[in-house]
Amino acid sequence: MTSALDDTLLALADPMRRRIFEVLFAGETPAAGIAAAIGIGQDVLAGHLVVLETAGLVARRWNAGKELVKADPAPLEIAAEWIDTNRELWAMQSQMQESSRDGTPEQR
Repeated sequence: MTSALDDTLLALADPMRRRIFEVLFAGETPAAGIAAAIGIGQDVLAGHLVVLETAGLVARRWNAGKELVKADPAPLEIAAEWIDTNRELWAMQSQMQESSRDGTPEQR
C-alpha cells in the first residue's frame, strides 16, 4: 500500500504528467485540448490521467460528450510539507557538522 505522499511524488516524477498538470493551471480543460497542447494522443493521455487521478491530482468528468479534466493541487501540500521538513532537517544537520568541524582541530 502506498501513501498519499508516494502517490503524489510518483505521479509527478514523470515529465509528461508534470506538463499535463501545468496545462491545467489554466483551469478545467477538455482532455482533447490537453492532448493537443502537449502533443500526445488521447490514448497516451488517458494512461497519464489515471496515474494523476489515483494520486488525487486531477478530477475528470463528462459533459456533453466531452471529458473535462481539472487539477486539484491539495496533494501538493503533503509533498511540500515533506520537502520543507526534510530541507530543514538537512540544513540543521549541515550546521551541526560545520559547528563540530569548527570546534575540533583538523586531523591529518
